[in-house]
Amino acid sequence: MSFPIVENPRGEYCYCNGEKLSFASDRGAALFSPVDQTIYYESIRFKNGVLIFFEDHMLRLYRSVMAKEAFDFDSEFLYEESMKLIREIAGSDSDGNLRIVLTKEQSVVHLSDAKYPEPSMFEQGIITSTLRWERIEPQVKVFRGDYKKAVAQCMGRPNSFGIPYEVLLCDSQGKITEGSRSNFFVLVEDTVYSPPESQILIGITRKYVIAALHNAGLSYREHSYSIADLKKMMQESEGKADPAVFVTSSPFDVLPIRSIDDISFRSSDHPMIKKLSNEYMSIVNKYIATRNMPDESGQ
Repeated sequence: MSFPIVENPRGEYCYCNGEKLSFASDRGAALFSPVDQTIYYESIRFKNGVLIFFEDHMLRLYRSVMAKEAFDFDSEFLYEESMKLIREIAGSDSDGNLRIVLTKEQSVVHLSDAKYPEPSMFEQGIITSTLRWERIEPQVKVFRGDYKKAVAQCMGRPNSFGIPYEVLLCDSQGKITEGSRSNFFVLVEDTVYSPPESQILIGITRKYVIAALHNAGLSYREHSYSIADLKKMMQESEGKADPAVFVTSSPFDVLPIRSIDDISFRSSDHPMIKKLSNEYMSIVNKYIATRNMPDESGQ
C-alpha cells in the first residue's frame, strides 16, 4: 500500500534534499501524494530547541535503511537541516516534534503537529485495547499501510472504558508485545518486565527508561504477558501491590495504563511508576542541559 512522505505537518514548508520547499508549490504538494517507494522515518521530540536523543534516532534510522535497501545518508546534514527548521518555524527555545523521512531518492525534514498526552492521562492512566497483529521485521521502522489501517480501526472502537488512546499488539499466543506507537512494560513488586527485543521495535525512550529503572532501584527482565496472565496476577495480588502496566515512547515518556480491554489497573497510583518517571525525566533534562552548554569559545 502506498503512503505519502509528509503527514500532519506544522508550518508552511519543509526541507527536501537540502532545499526549502513550500507545501503550496507543486513539488511540495506532491509530498502529500502516496508513493510506491519504501519510506523510512523517525519522529523526534525537541524540548528547549534540543532534539532529544538525536544520535539514537539516527542509529535506528541507519539500521532500518541498511536492513532493506542499504543506501547512504548524511546524519550530520539531516541534523543541520532539522535545527535550521526548528529555529525558523518554532524558535530556538521551543518544544515540539520533528520528522525525518527518507526514501532512496529523497530526504525530507518537516515539523509535525504531534499530539502529546494530557496531564490527566499521567494522573489517571490511559485506556488501551488489544489487537492481534504480529509485525513483519519489527525492528525496521518503515511505513506499512495495512498495519496503520488496522490500528486506526481498533483505535476507533470503544471498549467498556471508552475510546482507547493506544493499541497494544498481541502475538499468535496472545502475548502483548508492544504498543502501536510505544513499548509495553509490566511492573511486579520490584521488577519491571518487557517483551524480548527480538519481538519489538526497540524504542529510543525504552532504552533510557531501562537505565532510569535501575536508578530507581528496580530490576529488569525480559518476559511477555498475555491478558489472561495479567488477570491472574491481579487476582493473586492479595496482600501485595497490584501489578502496574505502562507504555513508553518519545511523545508519551512514561505513561501509566488505566485499562487494557476490560481489565482495570491502578498503575498511576503506584509510587514506583512516579519514581521511575522522575528518574527518566532527570536523564532527559541532563541531555538537554549538556546540549545547551556553551562551546569552548563561550558562544
